[in-house]
Parts: sequence; structure tokens; C-alpha cells
Amino acid sequence: MKPVGLILDSDEISGLLPLARDAEAAGFDSIWATELYRTSFEQLSYVSSVTKNIKLGTAVALAFVRTPLVTALTALDLDEISGGRLILGLGTGARRTNEMWHGISHGKPVARIKECIDVVRLVTEKAGEGALRYEGEYYDINTKGYHRPFRTVRNNIPIYLAGVGGGMCRAAGEKADGYLGHVVCSERYLREAVMPEIKAGLEAAGRERGRFNVASIITCAVSRDRKRAMEAARATIAFYGTVRTYEPPFRLHGFTAETAKIREAFLNGDVKSMIAAVSDDMVNTFAVVGSPDECRKRISSYREILDLPILSAPHYYIDFEEVREYQKTILEVFGS
Repeated sequence: MKPVGLILDSDEISGLLPLARDAEAAGFDSIWATELYRTSFEQLSYVSSVTKNIKLGTAVALAFVRTPLVTALTALDLDEISGGRLILGLGTGARRTNEMWHGISHGKPVARIKECIDVVRLVTEKAGEGALRYEGEYYDINTKGYHRPFRTVRNNIPIYLAGVGGGMCRAAGEKADGYLGHVVCSERYLREAVMPEIKAGLEAAGRERGRFNVASIITCAVSRDRKRAMEAARATIAFYGTVRTYEPPFRLHGFTAETAKIREAFLNGDVKSMIAAVSDDMVNTFAVVGSPDECRKRISSYREILDLPILSAPHYYIDFEEVREYQKTILEVFGS
């Protein structure tokens, strides 16, 4: 079975347990927890107790709302809890949510995330060796008097960096062990915008592509009822169309008029009009929808670019019973 990941999602946190067990039983490579309405680390800690071998990824842990020391220690704890299965997916978050929801400064995100990764690596690799020192523009750290007395399961926890814009994709190639693409990173966007920047980052750091993993989240609705599946995916794309950070893929495909309508409807609190503004072309560009054979074929096409497709059922603005239906078909169609 070629590696495939699954996004964990449930309306009740207890619902994550059977989903994680089913993903492992189906032979999935990894399960990934998002961070918006729940925290990613706690979700993965919860499901680690009912799984043994499947990798556990954060998709993504917000890098700027925690100190790098807290992020690193949490990662080390979760890696120990899971027996060395963590993939630490980090993302900067959007400026608006960082500043308005979390009350923190966003700064220059590319420069800041590079420093953050440096510090996280320093802590995970050297935390048992005594005081740590790091001097940067955003992080000036001196842990004098600190000594972590616990053994680590691994001191080289893989870090994947999420990104949409060129600078962040290049930073992934330069600093991280892998790249984590966003839900609206189409095949064309990955080929034309993401991969060249990753290549530039790898070359700048003197690193090999074969030692770097490229993953991306993909909205997937496997169903014989194409119209219903299209509507479900349409709603998820509408949600992401409201965020300016994710605008480059929409712009590349010429969907600027549609995204303007989505944002106008969002500001008016009109969810129905938001969803209606998402064209069929947008759905077919940013989601994998259709019969089992059609979806397998599309994911095979993504594999020409990706080392790891991470499949996500549509989940915004639809009933959670329907979400569970799409999760079940993903497991059936892409499992071993």
C-alpha cells in the first residue's frame, strides 16, 4: 500500500478514537490533527492510547502562539507517549488570527518561523545536556539553570513546515524535514508554485530532495452521489476562500471574482451565498470528488508530486453524520 494520511475530525472528541483505530487497521501511514477548535497535541495524545504503529502528525500546531521551548517540550512528551511516532507539523497561522485571537505580534513570518524551528531543534536535540543559548531577531533564549532530567525517545523528531506563499515553501526546503501543503494547494499550484520554491530552499541549504518529504492535505469526497459530494466539498472551499493568506492558489487559477463574492458574503454573515459563489470548476480544482475509481485516479495524479497525500473529508458547514460517511469511504477506498 502506498502511504496515505488521514485528517482526524469529529464533533465529539471521543469520536476520534474509533477513527484512529480504523485508520490504523486500514493500513494508513499517518493520522493528523488540526488546530483551530481543538489543540492538535491533545488530540494526538488522546488517540495514541488506542494505536500502536500509525504515525501521529500535527496539521498544524501554531508555532507563534506558543514559545519554542513549550512547543519542543510538548513534542518530546507526545513522542514519548506514542513511542516515537510524532511528526511535528508547524505553521505560522494567519496574521489576523494571531494578532486578534491570540493577542501576539506576527512579525516577519518567514524569518520568525526559521528561528522557531532552530530553537525547537536545539531543545529536542540538546535538552538533556544543560543550559541552551540562542540569539535571534525574534527569540533570545538563555536557559541557564535548566536541565531536563528525562531521556528522550528520539532527539530528531521530524518537523514539517506548512506553507502557501513562496517564502514559506522555500523556508520548508531550507529548514524542515518536510513540507505540508494546505487544503487549497491544487496539483497545478503544487507543481508551479510550491515545488520550485522547495527546490530552491533545499539547494540553498545543500540538502537532498530524497531526504525531504512533501505532503499535502486534500479534500476528498468519495461518493456515487456526485452532486451531494460536490456540495459538501463546495462548502469547505468556501470556508478557505475567506482567508487572504490562502489567496495565491485561487489567484493562480483565475478565481479572484469568485473569492471576492465569497468574502463579501462572509462579511454579511451569508453562508448560503458563500457556498453558492464556489463554482464547479473551483471544486474540481481544489478537491477530489467522485466514484472510488475516479478518486483513486486523482490521488494517483497527486502522487506524481507528493510523497504523502493526506486526505480530509469535507467538514465545514455540513452535518457531521455526512462527514463520517466521507471518512468511512476514504478508509474503505484507500485502505489496504
